[in-house]
Amino acid sequence: MERLVRSYMITSNDSTQEIDSIISSVVNELHNGQNLLSLVQSLGEFLTSEDAAIRAKGTRLLSSVLTECPQEQINDSAANVLVDFYCERLSDTTSVPDLIYGLRSLLQFGTFRDEHAIKVSKAIFANVNVQSLQQIVRHEVLQILDSLLHDHLHALKQLGPEFIAGYIQSMDGEKDPRNLLLAFSSIQLIIQEFDISSYVESLFEVTFCYFPITFKPPPDDPYGITADDLKVALRECLSATSHFSKLAMPLLVDKLASSSGNAKKDSMETLKACAPVYGSIAIIPHLEVLWDYLKDEIINATNDSFELIALETIQSITETLSVDGIEELDQLQQFLKTIVTECLENLKNPELKLAKPCGKILKYCAMASDPACNIVISATLKNFISQYRTSDLATRKKGILGILIEFIAAIRYRYGSVEDVPTIRDQGFVMPLVTYKDDMFEVFSSALLGINEYNELRLCGLQGLHDMILLNKFLSDNEIGVILQYFNKIILDEQDQDIVLSALKYLGNIAHYKQKIVLDITLPIFVSKLPNIGDVIEKGSHSNYSKILDSISKISVEPILFEALVPEILTKLDNVLSQPTLNFNCELDQPSVFCDLRIVRVVAGIISTITKSLSVSEQTTFIGQIFELFTRGNTSYLRFALPETNVPFNPLALESNSHQKNLTLCFTAAIGSIRQEVQSSLSDIFEFLTRIVGICLSTTNEIQHHSLAQLAASILNKWDQEPELIQFAQEQALGELLNQLSSISESEINRRKSLYLFLWLTKALVLRTHQLGYDCIGQIINLFSDPILGKQSAEGIGIIINESDILNRQGFANIKFLYKQRLFNYCVPIIIERFKSSDDVTKHNYLMALSHLLRNIPKQVMMGDLPSLFPLLIYSLSSVDPDLRASTIDTLYIISFDAPHIISEHISSLIPLLLSLTQMTDINTMKVRMAALQCLGTFPDTIPYDVLYPFKAKVIKELLKALDDKKRLVRKEAVDCRNKWFLFTGLKA
Repeated sequence: MERLVRSYMITSNDSTQEIDSIISSVVNELHNGQNLLSLVQSLGEFLTSEDAAIRAKGTRLLSSVLTECPQEQINDSAANVLVDFYCERLSDTTSVPDLIYGLRSLLQFGTFRDEHAIKVSKAIFANVNVQSLQQIVRHEVLQILDSLLHDHLHALKQLGPEFIAGYIQSMDGEKDPRNLLLAFSSIQLIIQEFDISSYVESLFEVTFCYFPITFKPPPDDPYGITADDLKVALRECLSATSHFSKLAMPLLVDKLASSSGNAKKDSMETLKACAPVYGSIAIIPHLEVLWDYLKDEIINATNDSFELIALETIQSITETLSVDGIEELDQLQQFLKTIVTECLENLKNPELKLAKPCGKILKYCAMASDPACNIVISATLKNFISQYRTSDLATRKKGILGILIEFIAAIRYRYGSVEDVPTIRDQGFVMPLVTYKDDMFEVFSSALLGINEYNELRLCGLQGLHDMILLNKFLSDNEIGVILQYFNKIILDEQDQDIVLSALKYLGNIAHYKQKIVLDITLPIFVSKLPNIGDVIEKGSHSNYSKILDSISKISVEPILFEALVPEILTKLDNVLSQPTLNFNCELDQPSVFCDLRIVRVVAGIISTITKSLSVSEQTTFIGQIFELFTRGNTSYLRFALPETNVPFNPLALESNSHQKNLTLCFTAAIGSIRQEVQSSLSDIFEFLTRIVGICLSTTNEIQHHSLAQLAASILNKWDQEPELIQFAQEQALGELLNQLSSISESEINRRKSLYLFLWLTKALVLRTHQLGYDCIGQIINLFSDPILGKQSAEGIGIIINESDILNRQGFANIKFLYKQRLFNYCVPIIIERFKSSDDVTKHNYLMALSHLLRNIPKQVMMGDLPSLFPLLIYSLSSVDPDLRASTIDTLYIISFDAPHIISEHISSLIPLLLSLTQMTDINTMKVRMAALQCLGTFPDTIPYDVLYPFKAKVIKELLKALDDKKRLVRKEAVDCRNKWFLFTGLKA
């Protein structure tokens, strides 16, 4: 032991590997019978040396060994000695980092007792100036204190004020986010467990000084600490005790008034969290000013997240006032009276811009508590129903129904719904909506059943009736039955597909919770519309039968409905197949039936679903049989007899007929759905994959070509042998395949086939964020300027980033988190840069690729690049490609809600372009015209009035043309859009 100690002491601190080797040898000695005392004795002269550097190095060895020391080496006596040694030495400034390291190790031993915890904390507070240490050492100190708090809380509470004062001193002035996260956690525990009455102001100051959090993590932050992590931790401290209320409330209100952006949001989130803890006595003095600030944030919201947190803060305040005390309830009534009065004033014209936020305010107040819900409902609902009945304006009626739907949502939140588990928030209370049940039933029903081209009103009626059904114990079975009859009629007779699809969606949801009523009311009606024996099936009726069957399939997912339905459907099928249908003498080519591509696709889907559900062992067995069948033609595993034929079963052979080649879909469905560990058990993946690539490029059957390209991608994506994967990708994808698709001497058809396969192999690599995948992406972008493959290459970005039926997590594909964001971040700078110097045709290809990227990434990812992307989006609106135009408008629609300031900056360019896209021309398809009208219709709700006002007259005038569009759906959008522009008002500055 002494030899090892001396070797350590003479070894340079720079020789990390040698030092680690010596420490390992010392630990091995301890494991082999030596005791820790022998190490301490050997270190004696070094630990007491007058040279500070030698003392520190000796301490470092002891501390390093303690981290790996066996538990049995530290008995009670050893623990006492070591704790005393480390605590006494904390006054040795040079050795403090190594002493802290050792103390941290001592905490892990079972012999570390409560009395040690007290001694260690006292020693740290008395001798260590924590904030003078390096970050990593400060972190160790805070970890020691955090561990002591969690493991020896009862003992530390005996120190009381001494521990609180010491901890405040230790963290005061801390700036490192890693340390702050730890300190906030400990402070919260201290607040909750200690008597802090004498240190309220100090604890508040040492925490609130960090509010609001402005930390921004560096791009390469290895610790993964976000600003939100710090904000939540600080918020939990500030909301941990009501003692902070008098100090915090004035400051939070002041921050709410003076701040903007994220600081204001942080203030609202903190108020929301603190209100229930601080209590009504702290909130009441600030009610008036809080309402003014929060109301303004909601009514003038430019960001959905800000609006939501403002609403939730109002809800939290309302809930805080909803206590049992008479005085507090009086304050609640007064607070809600102010809110209701102001909101009702704005809701006199519920179709205008202010109505929607005011409806949301009333909703969140009603969600707060039973008393609040009763006050809001009783003060407003009768007025809304009366207003609905006396109004002739469809947009106004729709606005009123929108508010009623918000109230139903509040009732569902407060009192529960059929979707909830039995435990609900206010069990035992009677929901205040019961008094108005008949009135609401009537207004929603009249809206749905009224014949009116303004279908938005009918859709509101549809949703309202659906939402009423979902309320807990609200409607009787008879009332639900009446609503289902309305829905049945809509689905069977309505011509407007928006209403039919909504009715089907709602009916399917109702069937999940009200199966018996759907079984009695809906299914018999639908089944009765199918043909019986002797019925003459008229020409053109097949589409109606398909519609009915499709509807039945959507609402019969529940087992009880499915089981009741199957016999009925089979009976109907027997009826259709009975005489005289079978009196016809005909002879069918058998393959044309059994190899119908529609049937093959359905079978492939079934194979995929079954394969995904199998265990590893079951998949291994099944895939072995599939390989035998498709690669060797071994049909012995089949449990049915194949037709007598002289043609061997060999779907992968180039000489096989098209029916057999189409069956490759089934092969791909099976192999593409296996787990990665099952694929790893396959023999010679490299050879098999090379063979698949060869067949894929050689086949003339398009179905087989596409299927094998996807199969190759699935195998490449799940391949866990990195060297072989790299070899294949470099030889095939970036080698032969890239040469073929880049060669102008190759035929166009061969180049296109090579590109299609290349795209799928690229997708396989990009999903697993493999570097070779991005190399392939670079090659694809290079092809955008190719006169033959440019458009296909740009569309190929869609193949790579779109969701896939075969390469997905359900099929056990290797998909890395945030792969879409990485692809977006790789492609966008290249697209923006090359777009500037490209010709018009190539520019279109760049725009098409960008369109695919934007459609498939979270909107938050797009926002950071919007300033540089926006000129490209505006350029896209002038494209002759209607799909690109429609896709771009959809993107602008999203941006108008999430980044209206960007829209505002370009409004003078956007409005003329969008207006031109609402007109009937050859390149303005119905989809483009509708999208342009929908996008224009968002501007009054999202863009400040002073920005839009100069364009109001022009837009209203130009939209007159769209009112005469040949397509009814376009006319409907034009009416909605023009109404919004006509009705929106505000200050011009």
